[in-house]
Amino acid sequence: MPGRLLVLGAGGHGRAVADLAVACGWTVTGFTDPTPGPDVIGADGDVVELARAGRVDGAIVGVGNTALARRAELFGLLQRAAVPLPSLIHPRAIVSPTSRVDAGAVVFPGVLGAHVTVGRNAVIYSGVVVEHDGHIGDHAYLSPGAILSGAVTVEAGAFVGAGAVLLPGIKVGAGATVAAGAVVTRDVAPGATVRGVPARPADFPG
Repeated sequence: MPGRLLVLGAGGHGRAVADLAVACGWTVTGFTDPTPGPDVIGADGDVVELARAGRVDGAIVGVGNTALARRAELFGLLQRAAVPLPSLIHPRAIVSPTSRVDAGAVVFPGVLGAHVTVGRNAVIYSGVVVEHDGHIGDHAYLSPGAILSGAVTVEAGAFVGAGAVLLPGIKVGAGATVAAGAVVTRDVAPGATVRGVPARPADFPG
């Protein structure tokens, strides 16, 4: 049952995650952040003591797309601290009963089709459509309005920009970046950045 949730990160994404948590029935007890604020109750490293003190019943990563490596690092911190890691799925999201959302993932209002899997600590932002048999890896980040056609794979730590369209069967490799508005017609290599219509490597001439 939802209880008191701690959000790691008090920036814009953290605030959005807090709103999502409230919509899911949680009470947000506060944020951790390097920058002090009225509802910042500690730094990220204080999460263990906050949990031991009984001040929180769960925690979620609220660091956004500008620090994807940091997101994975914080998730690891929570795992090592054995703090409960809920997944958050907005009540207005359309999620197939055959789909699975793993611990620490956040799903804003959007669509997850049949047999979709969403990995740990992944972000599925508002308006995203992940159609049937899609796979979103751990710590991957799908920005608002991204459209993933059937059987698309986005591997661990990859980033898909706002409004990008990925054709059926596409694979985006681990740590890759798909720029906003790109139309991806071919697989994206791990660590690569692609942009444009059709999407090409960022260093492609023209």
